[in-house]
Amino acid sequence: MPMAIPIIMVAAAAVAAYGAHQQGQAAKKAGDFNAKVSLQNAEAARSQASMRASQQERETMLRMGAIRAAHGASGGTADGSVLDVLADTAAQGEMQRQNLVYQGEMAARGYQNTAQLDIFGGQAEQKAGNLKAGSELLGGVAGAMGARSKLKGPSSPPPTPSPY
Repeated sequence: MPMAIPIIMVAAAAVAAYGAHQQGQAAKKAGDFNAKVSLQNAEAARSQASMRASQQERETMLRMGAIRAAHGASGGTADGSVLDVLADTAAQGEMQRQNLVYQGEMAARGYQNTAQLDIFGGQAEQKAGNLKAGSELLGGVAGAMGARSKLKGPSSPPPTPSPY
């Protein structure tokens, strides 16, 4: 029975090592999944920004049409201050459209950065799990060897013959 102790210690170390390895694998899978979700969010942010930019462009065109119609209804011609108003309206509309696209791109980049961090974190956790698994195995083997040597008892040197 005492000789079973080192074997049990090695088996326990193997189970702990397997658990550490599996934990690292699970962390990597979680990181990969989170990265995938973040990349999907990045694409959604770009898509939303594109739709908002298109809506802004449409609103600008409608606003400019309303200005032209009001000016034409009052009997004005397309010159002078009305052209300045139209140009300013077009410039403001374009600036708002570009700002919406920029905001969407910044949100998308944030999601992409999060994805990269998730991937790196998962890889680091996987490596840590593998290192812990190796450490558990080595510690278990070392403990088993120590237990085995204690069970054998101290080695005594062979008796030296007496000179008398």
